[in-house]
Amino acid sequence: MKTLKKTILCILAALFLFSALTAVGFARSDAPLLSFDEDGDFTILHLTDWHCSYPIPDVHKQLVLESLAEAEPGLVVLGGDISEASHEDQPAAIREICEIFVQAEIPFVITFGNHDYLHGYAIDEMFAFYKEYGGEYFIGADEDAGLFGCGTCSIPVYSNDGSRVAYNVYCLDSGCEVEGKGYDSVHADQIAWYQAKAEALKEANGGEYVPSVVFQHIIVQEIYDKLFPVAGKLSVGVREYETVTYDLTPIPNLSNIKDGYTFEKPCPGYYNYGQLDAMSANGDVRAIFCGHDHYNSFTVEIDGVDIVNTPSVKPHILLRKINWGSRIITLHEDGAYESRVLTACELAEKEDSRLVATGGVSRIELFIVKVWKAFVDASLSFWETAADLIYKF
Repeated sequence: MKTLKKTILCILAALFLFSALTAVGFARSDAPLLSFDEDGDFTILHLTDWHCSYPIPDVHKQLVLESLAEAEPGLVVLGGDISEASHEDQPAAIREICEIFVQAEIPFVITFGNHDYLHGYAIDEMFAFYKEYGGEYFIGADEDAGLFGCGTCSIPVYSNDGSRVAYNVYCLDSGCEVEGKGYDSVHADQIAWYQAKAEALKEANGGEYVPSVVFQHIIVQEIYDKLFPVAGKLSVGVREYETVTYDLTPIPNLSNIKDGYTFEKPCPGYYNYGQLDAMSANGDVRAIFCGHDHYNSFTVEIDGVDIVNTPSVKPHILLRKINWGSRIITLHEDGAYESRVLTACELAEKEDSRLVATGGVSRIELFIVKVWKAFVDASLSFWETAADLIYKF
């Protein structure tokens, strides 16, 4: 009986995994197959929060093109809030965006942001535009139409020899808003879907969880547990969520930031459905990559999972140009990963860059931002000490 039960579970896991691969297009012989290179690396470029008009402004497009050239990614993840075109222009705007990656012959996918819900189209209609205009290079899928949102899917990255799924990429729709409360979150049904998917991958991987990364637009609520204290009687300003109210101290707890900068307070969803708890318990998810908060580029580890904020493609105001750009993520076949922000200022200083020519950044700005970054980096230890004092009282 035990042998029969194990056999049935193996068959179900194999069918579940096969259906997932088919859903994202990997059953098609002409579809791109994602796999690690000979060095055991796979590169993802995270481009989020374009908030661009139509046609795409030169500065947006040039930043994306130069980021692609620098990163040479095997996959691009659009992090949501991409086009701000009018309702009438939205299909044409999405077509123009998709053409960038089709012409570059780079597979891409989208995790919808809250602004993607605000153009007069149902979110599945928006997804259909990307699917139509992205053609074979758009490898996203709405794996279960019954789930909250649209575009929740799982994308496998195979080992260099193609024998196994060495890494998995989850794309989750974090929705728009909760009326009268604030932003939305990844919902309970999506979390249950992730858990089933993780178990199926584990079964197919000889009983070991497959290392994974997650992409979504809105950050998890637990980020506040690491950056701000729970509100007390002498709170200087608060932010309320369903289960807890936080004190918005002038300086976040910088000691808990592994790298990067925080230039604005994060904006997670009002409800917490237990996403981080589920992913931490499994131990398969190495990082959750988010956008939404345009000026932040931090990495904060919470319960064994890195919470990573990628800054926006949309040009920042002067001193916040420290963070303006994209994020390069390198997955390693051994299960590790690393990432860094690829800033517009870094690209603009390259000899063949045209970012200055577009008017998105000037030589004077580059100099000011470089000086400002040096000052910020040099003063971080002072601000960490100041934050420690604040959190003691």
